[in-house]
Amino acid sequence: MKLKFINKKKLFIILFFLITGCKKNNPIMFENFQALRCESNMEEKNNYDYVFNKNTGYLYFYDQIKDKFVLLSERYEGGFFSERSIEFYSELRNNKLFITTIEYKNNFSNKDRKIKQIINLKRLSKKTFEIIENKNYFISNSKCFWIDPKLGIKY
Repeated sequence: MKLKFINKKKLFIILFFLITGCKKNNPIMFENFQALRCESNMEEKNNYDYVFNKNTGYLYFYDQIKDKFVLLSERYEGGFFSERSIEFYSELRNNKLFITTIEYKNNFSNKDRKIKQIINLKRLSKKTFEIIENKNYFISNSKCFWIDPKLGIKY
């Protein structure tokens, strides 16, 4: 009898640690906004944050001074709207965030560069592709986790 009790107790402890240890990071909501941080597995080891509207998939950033979310395409930098040579658009489909970025010609390159990122919101992973002549070429795969849209921290 005593042996069965010890085995049940050990089993309960093991199951408890498995359940709590394998608990998945859940999305942190603020109004209609969610945010992810995706780690780069490239040499530079950067992290990229994506704040998006959970209904549309449009990308935003949080303006701490005005205490509001602003479309990323309307980012205000240094007193002037930035004249960036990068265009992007994003959308949300089937629990995936699709982000397409176009880097237009600059002084160092004579070619426009088109990058597509697909973030799977269920698996918390990001795949990055370069699009050349309408063909997708795989660049990298990254892990992601949910962060607070306003504070940029993980809970």
